[in-house]
Amino acid sequence: MMFSSRMSTSRGYGLSKDRRFDLESGALLDDNSKSRRKGQSFLTRQLVRLLWAILGVARKRWFTSTLLVWITFRELVPRAPSSPTPRAPWKMPGSAHVPVPGGLRGLETYPYPSATDLVVVCGHAVYAAGDYSPEVSRLESSWFLEDYQQVKGRAETFVEHAKVGVMEAANNPKALLVFSGGKTRKSAGSLGEGTSYWEVARANRWFGKADSVAPRAFTEDFARDSLENVMFSITRFHELTGKVPRKLTVVGYEFKRDRFVDLHRAALRFPRDRFVYIGTGAAGTEERSAASEIEVRAQFKADPYGCSGELGRKRRERDPFNVGQPYSRTNPELAPLLAHCGPELFDGNLPWPKEKELVGDVPSGGERASKTGEGNGDAAKGEESANAETSNHAHDDV
Repeated sequence: MMFSSRMSTSRGYGLSKDRRFDLESGALLDDNSKSRRKGQSFLTRQLVRLLWAILGVARKRWFTSTLLVWITFRELVPRAPSSPTPRAPWKMPGSAHVPVPGGLRGLETYPYPSATDLVVVCGHAVYAAGDYSPEVSRLESSWFLEDYQQVKGRAETFVEHAKVGVMEAANNPKALLVFSGGKTRKSAGSLGEGTSYWEVARANRWFGKADSVAPRAFTEDFARDSLENVMFSITRFHELTGKVPRKLTVVGYEFKRDRFVDLHRAALRFPRDRFVYIGTGAAGTEERSAASEIEVRAQFKADPYGCSGELGRKRRERDPFNVGQPYSRTNPELAPLLAHCGPELFDGNLPWPKEKELVGDVPSGGERASKTGEGNGDAAKGEESANAETSNHAHDDV
């Protein structure tokens, strides 16, 4: 009896299983029958078979079946096109327009549209210490110095330049202060001269003028020589204000006065009555520095834009990380001037009054250096001193 019951159960299970199989087979057979195939494509019949198979699995594996159905629906049902994700500028094709911040914006979008004047502090070295405190920043060991810069008191002159710049900006609420100088020394690492001076000024609490000057102090991180200190600071000012400065004040060494006033200003054709140069001492090396300056001035007089010869070589060496400069894109109206390299002066349009003059003209009424002995009357004496100097000094703070 028990055996019969088991047989009956077994047969019942088999019958049920066969019956279930017969139903599915019947459906498939019916699906393939002539009456059902009329008007149905081969793809439709295969899809029906797939759905039947999915339903069969779904009896015990509902989650997997649901997932399969969702994937099938997602792949077969067309979706609305989405907006393409913008690619990074470095992946854009060459013909694509890459927007440049500050390049072609209205005045209302510039952060300092009301500023009218510019104070530039020219950098001469990169900071090497981790401590920017006033005492440490005045040590020569805190700066990365070339051999010709290893002079006691030289670091103090760097701090003095930063202080003079801060005071000039404090006395002129309409001025922006720019510390200029790029990453000029490979051994000094990826820190620029302009950033070094800015950090020193901040560590010195802006020499008592923090509230007034700190919000108006910026860096220019690409200049490689004295001409670019001035030229690139003007373009940096344009990025911040949308215009060129009405008045330009440059802070540097006194022995470089003629270079900036007579050569660089003339190369940029910047109006004389808008240009001011403030010179400081060079830590007791004025005579030696003035003598070596004779050669540098001669080089800039022959090559006003520093593009070739010894000046071009130094400029290339002072970009050890291949940074270049971005200002040709952010300052389209000054781009022709930035690209000009001829021995002749740039004669194109500039956003300040045009002045015709020769490089090396002495501005009338300009304050002359009294301590360096580099006036016109001392030029011959300076030439003799320059010839007596070693070749190392010919590179002094170009």
